[in-house]
Amino acid sequence: MLRRTAPAVLITLLCALALFGTTAVAWIHAEVTTSLQPVTVDVKGTDAAPAVTALGLVAAVAAVASALGGRVLRTVVGAVVALAGAGAVASVLAVTADPRAAAQPTVGDQTGVINGGGEYALTGWPWAAVAAAVLLALCGVWLVLVAQHVRRRVSQRYDRAAVTGTGAGPAEGDAGVSGPRAAGAAASAGETQAAEHADDIDTWDALTRGEDPTRNT
Repeated sequence: MLRRTAPAVLITLLCALALFGTTAVAWIHAEVTTSLQPVTVDVKGTDAAPAVTALGLVAAVAAVASALGGRVLRTVVGAVVALAGAGAVASVLAVTADPRAAAQPTVGDQTGVINGGGEYALTGWPWAAVAAAVLLALCGVWLVLVAQHVRRRVSQRYDRAAVTGTGAGPAEGDAGVSGPRAAGAAASAGETQAAEHADDIDTWDALTRGEDPTRNT
């Protein structure tokens, strides 16, 4: 079963790590004017969209957990990964819709200028994060489908085994043919056991009377 799900798990892990990695680089170039001089601030994805970093890490951990669990866990993990991918897409699009608002906290910490003017330019990394998040969501759906497919295959295998086990028509026919012979063998075995039991009783009675039970053998 792990061999069937390994490609889905591996690709999910790679997409999650790719999404996590895109947040480690600059997403926004901010050029603001302070009281002294213009300042350029590079805002990383971890600062512009911290939720994307967290979701990428959650998806990576979930992918590893799915490799160690059963069908039910893989189904749950697939749903979690799909939701993480969708949430990451929404978070990145919020940054692209208003890069100034996303960059303001970092710009304020580094320059002391809050809600000041300037230019805020997006790099290509937010769009790379969107692509990774979409692929991650698709991988989550893939994990769910793989888990369901494996469950159906196992169920069908058990059904075939049950049908094979109950299809004992020929065996019953053979038993019907050899029935008298088997009954005679069983009767002979019963008579032998009864005779041995009677001999044991006679031997015990002889010992009780003080006689040697082996005298007549």
